[in-house]
Amino acid sequence: MVHSCRRFPARHGDRPKCRIGGAVPEVALLPRPEMARAWLCASGNAAVEFALVLPVLMLLMLGSAEMGRFVILHQKVDRVAVTTSDLVARAETINETDLDDIFDAADFVAQPFDLAGLGVVIVSAITNEDGSGATVAWQRSGGGSSTHTSQIGIAGGAATLTADFEVREGETAIIAEVFYDFEPFLSELIVEPQTVYRRAHHRPRLGTLDEVEAG
Repeated sequence: MVHSCRRFPARHGDRPKCRIGGAVPEVALLPRPEMARAWLCASGNAAVEFALVLPVLMLLMLGSAEMGRFVILHQKVDRVAVTTSDLVARAETINETDLDDIFDAADFVAQPFDLAGLGVVIVSAITNEDGSGATVAWQRSGGGSSTHTSQIGIAGGAATLTADFEVREGETAIIAEVFYDFEPFLSELIVEPQTVYRRAHHRPRLGTLDEVEAG
């Protein structure tokens, strides 16, 4: 078969054509100048829009991290309270050295949060010897340098307990309170500075634990 090829003069921007056997094949073209300018304009707009949105995205990301940190802190403080009261209640007798070791353990449980610098743990033994009411038999604090005071009371005084918790005659209860002064690392607009407080209680397993021995 004989193929005839004839080139036709092309105007600016027109597609050159070659007639082969009566068919006109498609030929790839470079973008027109107008199309190139439109593409560059669209790319520039996308860059500007991204620059405007980036600070908002960063704020949302950091805000989510701040809220996550705050939630994890609540879980940690709760765990410190439960662990401390449980460790004390497991002992048959308790002395000052034992309590110091338990406060060290509380600081370990609180990691990565700085319980030593921003919090404190208060352990109280609540008794009701004659059925006349719950009193604070003894109280110790440690695990941190914060200056919070117990919400239960002071040693030798009446104990302030919640309505759903009772210490009956002849019983002893160990209550651990944990205070932590939360400080946001980003902005107070997301989570404001505040004191996180948790308490937990256990009944002694083996002894009365109504006093702290020397040692």
